[in-house]
Amino acid sequence: MTGTPEVQVDLSLTDANNAHVIQNLWPLYLADLCEFDGELPNRHGILHDDTGDITTLAEQGQTLAPWWKEPGSLLPYLILADGRPAGFNLIAARARLPASIDADFVVHEFFVMRCFRGTGVAEQAAAAGLAAHRGSWEIVTYPNHPRAIGFWRKVLREAVPAGPSEQELDHHWGRRVVFRFDNGRQANAPET
Repeated sequence: MTGTPEVQVDLSLTDANNAHVIQNLWPLYLADLCEFDGELPNRHGILHDDTGDITTLAEQGQTLAPWWKEPGSLLPYLILADGRPAGFNLIAARARLPASIDADFVVHEFFVMRCFRGTGVAEQAAAAGLAAHRGSWEIVTYPNHPRAIGFWRKVLREAVPAGPSEQELDHHWGRRVVFRFDNGRQANAPET
């Protein structure tokens, strides 16, 4: 026993009624991400604003609106730890992926707040997201983000018995470390 109490982790698919929780967490995620992607804030202090026109965090949150308009294609999960918002796992299905990505699902964005890191919350939430959808997967992260690379290696080692492939390559979203695997067949299912 490590002395850390067990945390109850739930992965909950969100809808328009609770989209605001992920929208509230979004700026925290972007603040973490800018260390690795080099993004700088616009003149209003907003990160990841391609237009330069976003002036408030509320406006920025609305850029996520498509996640709640395409059920089945965009799967916005809220991560809860002991009932409190702890992060999100945004999964995109094939219908919403660029043609250059040959996968049924992509972990599009994954975030756990710093106060929940090191507690097992992230690992449980990532594994739950993978288990919820069967098929071919792609997970990408920045080559200069060793913590994320190590995190996904650990999660996938446990979640994908056959192991994922891992490559650093020029991807649709830029230079990335890419993990690919298929969890479409149950571990003990007979070969066909």
